[in-house]
Order: sequence, then C-alpha cells, then structure tokens
Amino acid sequence: MFSTGSRGQVGTGTLIVFISVVLVAGAAAGVVTNTAGFLQFQSEETSESSTAEVSDRLEVAYSIGVVDSDSAETELQQLELIVGPAPDATAIDLDNTTVQFQSPDRATTLVSDGATGTGPTFRVEPLQGDTDDNVLSDPGDRSKLIIPLDGDTTALEPLRRGEEVAVTLTTPSGATTHVQHTVPPADPNDRAVRL
Repeated sequence: MFSTGSRGQVGTGTLIVFISVVLVAGAAAGVVTNTAGFLQFQSEETSESSTAEVSDRLEVAYSIGVVDSDSAETELQQLELIVGPAPDATAIDLDNTTVQFQSPDRATTLVSDGATGTGPTFRVEPLQGDTDDNVLSDPGDRSKLIIPLDGDTTALEPLRRGEEVAVTLTTPSGATTHVQHTVPPADPNDRAVRL
C-alpha cells in the first residue's frame, strides 16, 4: 500500500546536498579566517609603522652657526644642530637620516658622510651617551649634525645676516622635524652664534 523506495532516494539526495553545503561553508569559513588573520597582521604592521612615523623623530636641542672670521663680511661657514631622540622614540640611526636644507641660495638634500649614498653630506659627531655607532637609542643620547657652508663639501653657500634657513630632519622611519632660523648679527670676533 505504501511505497518507501522513492522516499529513500529523496532522503539520499537531500543528504548529499546537505553534505555539499556543509563542505562549501567550511571552505568559505577557512578563507574568511585566513583573510581576517592576514588583515589583522597587516593592520598591526601599519599601526606600528604609523606610530614610528610620529614617535621616532629627532628633537633639536639648539642650533649654532660657526662664524667665518676670515671673510670681509661676517658669514656663517657652518651650521651645527645638537639633536637627541624624542621621548617615545626607539633607536634612530643618524647615518640613515637625511637633512633637507633650504636657504635663499639653494635647496638640497644631504646624507650622512657615514652613509653609502652619494651627494652632499653632513657629519655626525657624538656628544653624549653611547652614540659611537651614530645611533641614538637612549633619551639622554646627544649628537651634533654638522652642515658645512663652504661652497665645496656641500655646495651650500655661507649664510649672511638676516638670511633665513630651514632645515628638515627625516629619520629612517619617515618621521620629520622642522626648524627654521634667521641669521642674527654677528661680530667678526665671535666664533659662533646661537640661532
């Protein structure tokens, strides 16, 4: 009276479809999980990079202009920046830091004379802390960045009274520090002036 053969076939087909759906859902879940993990890793990496761009910067304690007493007109023949790491900075390699220098005569980018690149250079002189490798890793570390303005080493001309100079320091992480000065009057007998 009742036929059970066709019901069994329908049940088997339904079971096969159900198993297929479960397998597809499992594969999709695996892809979503992997994608989520990758995106989380990428966001952490981006966050660390963004934090470094803000915190891994240099602070300029003060700037000095060395006076050229041999010239007929009192000029600055060298610019010296005393720098240290910002409070939240990690290690900053000064050999991989660049200096963008802009004066009325010229704008140029300088690299450390300890770097492997070519072009105009600045010198790094350790002052305080363990900075012999030109890496500022402690908040108390200090170094002097020396920018010659002799027209030879860097092709930068000496600065005269009243001229403005802008310097931007860019660390390896991309963090920047900008300082701007106007050259003050200087006596030929002065060896240096504070900017």
